[in-house]
Amino acid sequence: MKTLIIVRHGKSSWAYPDLEDFYRPLKPRGINDAFAIGEELLQQDVFPDLILSSPAIRAMNTAIIIARKLDFPLQRIRANEGIYEASTYQLLQLIGNVENTIETLMIFGHNPSFTSLINQLQNESLYNLPTCGVFAIELPINAWSEVVSSKGTKLFSLFPKEVV
Repeated sequence: MKTLIIVRHGKSSWAYPDLEDFYRPLKPRGINDAFAIGEELLQQDVFPDLILSSPAIRAMNTAIIIARKLDFPLQRIRANEGIYEASTYQLLQLIGNVENTIETLMIFGHNPSFTSLINQLQNESLYNLPTCGVFAIELPINAWSEVVSSKGTKLFSLFPKEVV
């Protein structure tokens, strides 16, 4: 069994209209939500073996805040350019290449592909993964390469409105 924890980046700022999408920072609300979600994950004893994040500023900052709350070593967060603007298929390929020694993978990135990924990997339909939303899926696989043809079970979901 493998566990995949999918986390959408926190609420981002549109205060700088000339800034490219990739460089948009978190809004204060996004920062607060990330701290609250991190605290709740800590209370639930969630601890990933690996964190992969889109290198986009808002995703990486969300990953860093949550990792710090979980006491996850920041140097073990891996930025992966393939997550930014990835299709669901591309995300599955990326996840499928994770080392099999990793039992719990946490991935930070963007919609609409994250909501689509969630809906593809399990039977419960999710309309939208909100900003800083978390969705954990237990997958009946022994190797990450099996994720492409796998259907898992929802372990939990966690949304900022539930904890802030």
